[in-house]
Amino acid sequence: MLSPFSPRLVAWVITGWAAAMGGLCWACKNDPAESKTETPVEPGQPEVLLSGSFKRVTKPAAGRAEIVRQGQKYWIKLSDTSVENLGEVHVYLVGLPDVRSTVELRSAQTLYDFGPLEQGAKEQMIPLPSAPAPELRSVVLYELRYAVNLASAALEPASTAR
Repeated sequence: MLSPFSPRLVAWVITGWAAAMGGLCWACKNDPAESKTETPVEPGQPEVLLSGSFKRVTKPAAGRAEIVRQGQKYWIKLSDTSVENLGEVHVYLVGLPDVRSTVELRSAQTLYDFGPLEQGAKEQMIPLPSAPAPELRSVVLYELRYAVNLASAALEPASTAR
């Protein structure tokens, strides 16, 4: 048992305090203040479950979307994703196999807004609260201000995705 003044306990408390205050970040490659996206910290390689490329709906777009699992955690991984739009763009996970229009998006019974897209980021990792339901098969880039579906990526199993 460690005494309250044991050197190991004091070092552990100081290290934990420094990490909580943002001074150290073992899971981040960058300074925590600079990192806007969360990255998986569980050991092992992430497993790609679903993937697809963004296609234009109303604006030219580029990039890939993937649903990945690492350990017991799930993520939406966006790679080199951008869309020609001046306003804020949100990332939606939608319960349709493909979303080719704003009308189709509005008809979806299941959709989740995961917040703003980091335009042009090499990689953006968006944590999911749990394993995604099987019907969630599209990622949409959505313009909130004008309520427009800008681009979408139909997600297919990783073994068949192109």
